Amino acid sequence: MSVLVKNAAAIEGLQKKYPSTLFFEGNIKNQSDCKDWIQNTLKNLRKIDNLVNNAAITGPCGKLEELDFSDFEETVQINFLAPVFLMKSLLPHFTERKSGAVVNLSGGGATAPRPHFGAYGASKCALVRFTESLALEYPFLHFYSVAPGALKTPMMEGISKIPAEKIGKEKEEALQRMKFGGDDPQKAAQLIKWLCEERPDSLKGKLISAKWDDYLNPPSKTTDLPFWTLRRVDAALVPDLKTRQDKA
Repeated sequence: MSVLVKNAAAIEGLQKKYPSTLFFEGNIKNQSDCKDWIQNTLKNLRKIDNLVNNAAITGPCGKLEELDFSDFEETVQINFLAPVFLMKSLLPHFTERKSGAVVNLSGGGATAPRPHFGAYGASKCALVRFTESLALEYPFLHFYSVAPGALKTPMMEGISKIPAEKIGKEKEEALQRMKFGGDDPQKAAQLIKWLCEERPDSLKGKLISAKWDDYLNPPSKTTDLPFWTLRRVDAALVPDLKTRQDKA
């Protein structure tokens, strides 16, 4: 396994904890760092089987008129464009081998409005939709999105320190998660590991929740039904969905 790590000071401790893993310093928003990471990984491991895009930032919080636009741009760059660049860079390798899986981490706001976190929600929504598109563009590869849940992480800690007047009820929710613990991170890890190892065709392009979805027993014929995807629910979709379910 090879990991790109922004915090150079953390690498020594990580290497001791995970001695069989390669850690390289770099910032995901710098394309040169991403290229170097891919090259170093291929040099050491000879091949890349899976790509997990996990890095993200919360970005600016508050109403749009209050936000610094450069902070908004940075959020989109890190949360969406950087994963796209990594996927694009690895596609020739995956295509040559006719094998490869990508797991993109979704986040709060990808499937529902998230006021005061517009930059984060929009960037994650874009990543989920792009994952759906790539699954259709490259049917011989495997692209998935994963919703890990509300985890107790440095990101959550940062949210807990934002003034309540900027983020409303999410301030108290973050404080509660920091105090009592968030969702179980092992569930997300187990799901990602399973997707990379098993690569189920029926879940290509899907957004799978580590907390809520029974992914080992998914709805039948998920490739033909809009389960676990971003869709507008309307008068046309509902009858069509019911018809397909009845035939499944």
